[in-house]
Amino acid sequence: MPRSPEVVKLSFEDAMSVHVLRAQGVIFTKLTCVFEANPARFHEILCGDLYPESWEEAVLRLSKGEIWHSEIARFVERYGLQTVLAALRGANPSKKRFQRELKRQRRWVALIEPSPRLRSLPWRR
Repeated sequence: MPRSPEVVKLSFEDAMSVHVLRAQGVIFTKLTCVFEANPARFHEILCGDLYPESWEEAVLRLSKGEIWHSEIARFVERYGLQTVLAALRGANPSKKRFQRELKRQRRWVALIEPSPRLRSLPWRR
């Protein structure tokens, strides 16, 4: 009988690491190799659905100079702590969620209300 694959649970520190590494441009394939987890978990972490406070904690700990993962240590050594921290701050999941919602609302408004240019056409009167 074939073995069922083990479900890998990501810890809170893993979630913090995912935020930092993804902010540095690490792709999901590399994250999958590092954490041996399903890429869907990374999406849940980055959206804030799984471990919602992990981004804030990662910013706080990195601001204090704490490094909790070897991959993060490599990036800090290569680019410097301030550069890594600036990239992480720019990857705020709340801001991304807000921008995505705003884009969705704009799409709905565009579907409901015709543009001013269309309203001024003679056949629309």
